[in-house]
Formats: sequence, C-alpha cells, structure tokens
Amino acid sequence: METSRERVISISLNEADWQAFIRLHPQPVVWLRDRIQESIVDPKAVTSAPAASVAVNTTSATTR
Repeated sequence: METSRERVISISLNEADWQAFIRLHPQPVVWLRDRIQESIVDPKAVTSAPAASVAVNTTSATTR
C-alpha cells in the first residue's frame, strides 16, 4: 500500500498584499517551496528570523 501523498497549502491574502508579494517574489510557488526545503534541511534557519518580524507577520495574519 502506498502512503505517499502530496500536500497543498492555501493562504488567503488581500489584493494589496498579493501584489506586494509577487513584486518581491515573481514566482511565489517556487519561493515558498524553496523556503520550506531550506527549513527542512536547516531547521535553525527558520528560528533565526528576528522575533520582531515574526510577531508582525503573525499579528497581521491573524487580524485579517
């Protein structure tokens, strides 16, 4: 029995955030996949982000 599955992540962004994001990252799927792969290879890379930026991102994501 095969247990391999592909997963999908869905993120809701308003139009202004989406436009700002794709201006910075014209290939958003590739960029996100790369960040996920980096975090798997080097988990410390994920936790090395400044706490302030994490808090801002978390706050903005939960208030929309």
